[in-house]
Amino acid sequence: MGSSDFYIDYNIDVSEVGDEFKRETEQRLRELASSHSDMIGAAVSLEKTADTQTYDLYRVRIVAYKRPQDIVVTKQDEDAMVTLREVLGALERQVRASREKLAQKDTHRDTQIETVFYDLTADEIYATYAKGWQPEEVVEMDHTDIARRLMLEQGLTQDAADFAADQILLVAARLDDYEP
Repeated sequence: MGSSDFYIDYNIDVSEVGDEFKRETEQRLRELASSHSDMIGAAVSLEKTADTQTYDLYRVRIVAYKRPQDIVVTKQDEDAMVTLREVLGALERQVRASREKLAQKDTHRDTQIETVFYDLTADEIYATYAKGWQPEEVVEMDHTDIARRLMLEQGLTQDAADFAADQILLVAARLDDYEP
């Protein structure tokens, strides 16, 4: 991703913060987004939440516009730069964890395929994935339509949906034959 593609919106309600705040924010966010296409921008806000004679309290909030889900980090401290560094550190950890999770194989799906293939009987597959379907309607459906519906509604992979569609059609045909 080119540096011109990444944008940062600022909402700074504190006049005493210097250019160092924006410089450090831009450097670390652009570094986090470089060579990745999942982050397209960020919104950074800084506000003073307490203004007393003895201390000030600053709140820094960063929203990273990241696919598949935006990440928001908010922290408060007496020093704006310390707060910024804490927020940036937490944001970097969350973005990296999100990227690592997305890079891993979807273990849930593998478990789901094994469950459909090995653990459930045809009747259990029908009861699990064809809830509310009438047997006479199912036998009129095309195998491909059932598989497509299972992939969309249940999130099954192509292999698991094909297998489940076969089993659903077998059970529906049996149930439809037994109805008076």
